[in-house]
Amino acid sequence: MDDDTFYKKISSLSEISKAQLSKVLNNLSGLKDIIIEPDVIRPLERICGVSWLKNNGVEKIFKLEGNLPKRDNPQFYMIYSSIETFKQVINLIQSQIEPDQQPKNKFHIICIPKILYLHEQLLEENGLYSDVVKLYSLQWQPIHIDRGILTLEIPHMFRNLFVHQDLSLLPVYAKSLWQLYFITGKPKFTLALGQQSNNILKHLDMLHEDKESDKIDSDFSCLILLDRTTDYVSTLLTPRTYTALLKDIYNVKCGVCDEKHVETEPYDEKFNLNLKKNPVQLNFDSRQDRIYNNIKNRYFTEVTSILSSLTKQLRSEKDSSKDMALDDLRRYVKTQLKEVTSKKALIANHLSAAETIINVMGHRFEKQQEVEEYITQNKNKGSNYSYLEETLYENDKLLTLRLLCLLCVTQKVSESDVKSFINKFCQEFGYNYGFLHNNLLKMEFFTQEPTLQGKLIKLPNIFLNNFYINANKLKQIPTQPENVDVKSPTCMSYVFGGCYIPLIGQILSSILSSAPLKELETKLEAFGPLSIHNNGGFPLTSRVILVCVVGGITYAEVAACNLLESLTGSKIIVMSDQVVSGNDIVNSLIHSPIP
Repeated sequence: MDDDTFYKKISSLSEISKAQLSKVLNNLSGLKDIIIEPDVIRPLERICGVSWLKNNGVEKIFKLEGNLPKRDNPQFYMIYSSIETFKQVINLIQSQIEPDQQPKNKFHIICIPKILYLHEQLLEENGLYSDVVKLYSLQWQPIHIDRGILTLEIPHMFRNLFVHQDLSLLPVYAKSLWQLYFITGKPKFTLALGQQSNNILKHLDMLHEDKESDKIDSDFSCLILLDRTTDYVSTLLTPRTYTALLKDIYNVKCGVCDEKHVETEPYDEKFNLNLKKNPVQLNFDSRQDRIYNNIKNRYFTEVTSILSSLTKQLRSEKDSSKDMALDDLRRYVKTQLKEVTSKKALIANHLSAAETIINVMGHRFEKQQEVEEYITQNKNKGSNYSYLEETLYENDKLLTLRLLCLLCVTQKVSESDVKSFINKFCQEFGYNYGFLHNNLLKMEFFTQEPTLQGKLIKLPNIFLNNFYINANKLKQIPTQPENVDVKSPTCMSYVFGGCYIPLIGQILSSILSSAPLKELETKLEAFGPLSIHNNGGFPLTSRVILVCVVGGITYAEVAACNLLESLTGSKIIVMSDQVVSGNDIVNSLIHSPIP
């Protein structure tokens, strides 16, 4: 199957999602209003447009914020399966109900991706269940946001699964894969690494027992399932590629970066300079933006020179149009001017985005890169910790915690050092973050120091760090980062300036090179629970692989996979609940006190 046919098949998943939504909306005939949670808007736009909603009986569309205008139409609330948002909707519905009235077929709530037991319980407690409010589940199909990137668009999956150990949404993964197999077929080789990935695999096998896809041949030769927790380093290191840096700085939702102009004070409350973010409107879809397609995975310094060259090219085109004869000018306006205008707008947006990266990161980029190289090579532990303390005074909570987590994962900061640092963190940012110690301990970023009769036992200071042992087994750490060619890369470590290769990249590389399964199993079993199902599919019969990262995948990992594709002639489709950054991971720790 050629690339275009394959990607058309993947993109057709939105048609199935439309049919699912249409079935819910048309449970009630006539005109209706739809009230959408703001975070749902971007993924919904990827599935259907306003005109499609209108054709399915929707008269008015509102955002779920503040009070709604009084209308007689039935109301469909479209929200994620968050208890907080669900309570907000219940309060809004109750404010519209008169004490002596119980309107039927007026209020409907669509929960994405599923109805939870607590939703039904809350309705019963408030006397709204069944007769007054009807509940619907909507699990849309994976959304194709860019060539080779599928996303389920389920927010906070990392926090729910790995911080709170709330597994209520985990079956969504298995069901998504199961439904996908009805279109693509079931691969004959599967590898699952991590506790939750293995749980998904077990659930997937149960679904296949009930109903198996009748498609004999699969478009995918292999499925790789991976827990986000098996490779924290790929999220915590500062990425060096254009799109990954943008995701670190801007709020990107469902592959769309839409930053409005916001007036800010020149200095924050601690008299640090407020770093300026330029307003930009970018769609991270290389099918629609040819400039983005050319620069998305480039090392950032290359991006600025490419954009500069394109700007000069546009200027020369503008100058040449001044000397055109009337007929040539008319032809130019008719055939090329619209394209030039569109190209100009795209370049201007990318230049604004690149300028923001420089504004926000330029003052610390070189130092950050140097420290991260030391960390991955296990050098200068003392100076690395000193740099961590320096970041406290930049008034950037996420930057500081991200570096702390990186040090804990790699160089194993002791519990007493972690406690000491969190105390300084709380002095700087507030003691409401006192729960961080427990969250970091719960997530196994460090281990508790043993005590005997209340006294701390000092163990011999012998260096034995599992991170370096495991990373060296898989050759994830290049010995000479400075020799990695970041302009014309041949090593996946270029996404981190040559200092680290993402775990998923090395797993893919081993599978594509048909490394012995026993050897791969020996290397990977230290990363977590491992399952390998081989139904005659290994060595691979084709070089089309589906990679699924549970808890979020990063654009740096996507760039590494794209490079591996070009080097090996393979096709790698990545899928996750969301595309995330290291800031999203540490945000889950900051905003998640243990219940």
